[in-house]
Amino acid sequence: MSFEQPISLETNTRGVRCMSTAKHPNIILILTDHFRRDALGKSTPNLMALAAEGTQFTNAYCATPLCGPSRISIITGMYPSQTGVCGNQADVIHPELRDDTFMHHLQQAGYYTAMIGKHHYIDSYGYCIDVTENDEELRRYGFDYIFQVQDDGENGHNDDEYTNYLKKRGKLETFRKALRKGGFRHVFDDPDETADGFIGVNGIRFVEDYIKDRPFYLNLSFIGPHPPMWHPGELQHDPEAMSPPLGAPDEASVRLRRAHYMDKCALIDAYVSQLVETLKAKGIYDNTVIIFTSDHGDCLGDYGILDKRYFYENSAGVPFLMCGPGIPKEERMNGPRVSKALVSHLDLYPTILRLAGTRLAFDRRRPGLDIPAMVRGEPHIGRNAVFAELATCAMVRTGNWKLVFDPEQGGVQHLYNLAVDPLEQQNLAGVAGYEHVTLDLVQRLLTHRIQQTQYTHIKEEQRLQRVRVLP
Repeated sequence: MSFEQPISLETNTRGVRCMSTAKHPNIILILTDHFRRDALGKSTPNLMALAAEGTQFTNAYCATPLCGPSRISIITGMYPSQTGVCGNQADVIHPELRDDTFMHHLQQAGYYTAMIGKHHYIDSYGYCIDVTENDEELRRYGFDYIFQVQDDGENGHNDDEYTNYLKKRGKLETFRKALRKGGFRHVFDDPDETADGFIGVNGIRFVEDYIKDRPFYLNLSFIGPHPPMWHPGELQHDPEAMSPPLGAPDEASVRLRRAHYMDKCALIDAYVSQLVETLKAKGIYDNTVIIFTSDHGDCLGDYGILDKRYFYENSAGVPFLMCGPGIPKEERMNGPRVSKALVSHLDLYPTILRLAGTRLAFDRRRPGLDIPAMVRGEPHIGRNAVFAELATCAMVRTGNWKLVFDPEQGGVQHLYNLAVDPLEQQNLAGVAGYEHVTLDLVQRLLTHRIQQTQYTHIKEEQRLQRVRVLP
């Protein structure tokens, strides 16, 4: 298999100069689904090893805690209210926006772009189709190479690269029968024959077979630890050792679910290890940036919820780490570098493009920041609040406070002082004495939403405004 096509290194149609490819790193975005922040740790030693070689971010957030809109926000650098994708099973984004993803800019800067695994840019749930027939449409999002794998459950009625692989080996009906039956143990004991193993193997094969005369961007997108909570082999995590759910009864069924969840996380971690070893064997590890995150987290029983779609820390918060050339890391003996900066998935758009050496023109629609510059403490790079949204709900999180507002549910729904209540056990919404902080946060939300969609022309500044105060 060859992953190479000829390319001109002249100035492209968007005015991005394609510089000497030897200077620019390969970029791998490892994306997962439902992976909580607190799942990083002893069960994921290979991911923690990557964190030790770069920076781990403990206050990172998705733009929206739901698969489809979150992934669209990542590739466009915009909120769901801007992209028009505010939920799963939504219409696809407008062609003009589809043609302005960061992958398109990478292509124009000389990168070969690949997507292996789950994308959710086009929602095919319930259609009973072979989604590989959409490969050409997906290339329009800015990919040279497409290898689609859908969630377990969705591949119970749709076909993809994984089900086609099983079909050729006479194993598809065995898989689908077990999927319908349910249970925690995967029908196949060989990890490589699970969907996440299949994604990992093919991501590694991509690196092994790649011809190195220009850098590549690889979105290696695992489906796990998204339900169902099945995995190959016997359960490796002790349910009794799992942390009890927050704000809900400590039930054995929840701890059992959490143990199986962690086995799914550990499976992904094992393929990360194989990927790193392959990069090193190819001699390109030192010139490869690796970014790891998840489209969102999962309540996993916290507050009595077995879902994402909420703005609690374990759902709207995401694991996030980066390592490789251009990424700050600990230079002394202070342990792995951990940043407490407020980071948004929208920061991936400018960060990836700047790592690739592109010069971005100002775009008021995209509020993302250059993450390495933020970590280095460069002037005017940073934020004092981060935002997220889903349906008619909106969240603002500052250094100490988090507020969730939904006009269709009566306004302020949640208010937490994260400085003294990091586990979000005491909802202060509507509590006397917190009116001032509530007003301040609601004003921040209103200001944020107006600035997303409105701006001032010179003539209106002269005629309407007494003073111009820039954020």
